[in-house]
Amino acid sequence: MENLFDTIDTPDKKDEEYLPSAKINWNTEKYNNKLANMSQSILAINNGKGPDVLGMCEVETEIALKDLCKKLATSGQAYKYVFYEGLDERGIDVALIYKTSALKLKKGHSYMIDPASIGGDHTRNILLASLTTPKGESLHVIVNHFPSRREGQTESEFKRIAVASKLKNICDSINSASHNANIVLMGDFNDHPNDKSMAETLSGKQSIEETTVKDFYNPFWKLHVNGIGSHKYKGEWGVLDQILVSEHLSKSKKGLRYADNSAQVIKHDFLLETEEKYKGNPKRTFAGSKYLNGYSDHLPVSIDLLLQ
Repeated sequence: MENLFDTIDTPDKKDEEYLPSAKINWNTEKYNNKLANMSQSILAINNGKGPDVLGMCEVETEIALKDLCKKLATSGQAYKYVFYEGLDERGIDVALIYKTSALKLKKGHSYMIDPASIGGDHTRNILLASLTTPKGESLHVIVNHFPSRREGQTESEFKRIAVASKLKNICDSINSASHNANIVLMGDFNDHPNDKSMAETLSGKQSIEETTVKDFYNPFWKLHVNGIGSHKYKGEWGVLDQILVSEHLSKSKKGLRYADNSAQVIKHDFLLETEEKYKGNPKRTFAGSKYLNGYSDHLPVSIDLLLQ
């Protein structure tokens, strides 16, 4: 969502950058533009119908999420949301929305990350939504926003490994309670598929054939190898945003299953810069303090699940 902040000052959040009094003058008009832009981006997924379930990063408050769902509803798509306030120092959280026509929520849960495990920082919680399909099959969707690389990839790697370890423990608990669990991991992992947190800690495999129980198939590994990315840094595309599926989803021949070769980075023209110098880059809301009225510095990613 790239900084989906409301315009209200929340005392316990460091949200002063996104207030009417801030340098960028984050006001009602810009907020409404942001909601309209993100709604357009969401509804363009899934051949214009919007996704059945969507994990989000960088949502400030439940107010902002409610307003976004209201905006989506004006286009005839009814979504409910799952959201918990976390302890991230900037006040940004993960969230999830799902189509009420496609899925029902059984339960939601938020897992805090122990600050001591990541050097004393406060980071985003891990969000679990356990959903059911109309045929009664369970789907566990886990939304993540791993610690950033701000201090350098190598220097900050231990933080992402620590959060990945917590995530793996959550998945192991689900697998212990439910044989052949359908689990989807998604989010901005701030690491590539071949980095340690993804390939080793989470056991994200490059091919379906490699996966065994407790492993995950990471279809975005193939995109990474081919230089396709969702985020551009210093002129290089990287696929920091990924969706992984449990072994059962990757190999199942009936019920819910992953649709082969469906992983993609969504690059609609309207999401990209047209100015010659930055042409083809994700079109952001701001470039520094310059208002661009864009979308996000990350492009959406998606996969298809088949229900047979």
